[in-house]
Amino acid sequence: MTVVRLTEVARVHGEGATAVHALKGVSLEVAPGELVAITGPSGSGKSTLLNLAGGLDRPTSGTVHIDGRDLATVRDLAALRRRSVGYVFQDLNLITSLTAAENVMLPRELDGVRSRLAREEAMTVLAEMDLADLADRFPDELSGGQRQRVAIARALVGERRLLLADEPTGALDTHTGDEILHLLRARCDAGAAVLLVTHEPRYAAWADRVVFLCDGSITDSTDMSLESAR
Repeated sequence: MTVVRLTEVARVHGEGATAVHALKGVSLEVAPGELVAITGPSGSGKSTLLNLAGGLDRPTSGTVHIDGRDLATVRDLAALRRRSVGYVFQDLNLITSLTAAENVMLPRELDGVRSRLAREEAMTVLAEMDLADLADRFPDELSGGQRQRVAIARALVGERRLLLADEPTGALDTHTGDEILHLLRARCDAGAAVLLVTHEPRYAAWADRVVFLCDGSITDSTDMSLESAR
């Protein structure tokens, strides 16, 4: 079973002559253990695709399934997102009144995990991000790159089957960016599915497949395993 499947998905903003067709009949499947990179020019629909894949937005037409469940029929969509989907947003969306550890703990606590266990899980992921010593600092006390890694830790914590990352290396140096891709790759190898939006060819090269978007449509898809075998 695929982890996420989009079938003939379209997203239109507005109506009539001013309507903007952000996505036009996009179909895409991502299997367990697969890292798919989404690339293309600005305004091509990459972030819209991620929002639809994770249930943050609803398609104008077409269907989105996560683990075989049609999101249009899911009653508690917020619970499904907390349990099954991890997000790394471009604007990070960290809560400034919470420490780094508390930001990472939050989705687990919202899902009923006890605070002690949620903190243990958060500290494990923060250690992977080399942030354990900064766990009790607030976002305003961290650098841009450190805040980015906290946001990534929040997406990785728990047993999420689908990870959606929108330019997760944008505020990071090359070395740290490579470490982040290594962590995402490790989650894939453990059975998760990852959708990664990136403008950087060096990071797209970590993917199993690269999908190219232009003007809301998929224009090409490259199997990187075949490319590397050439």
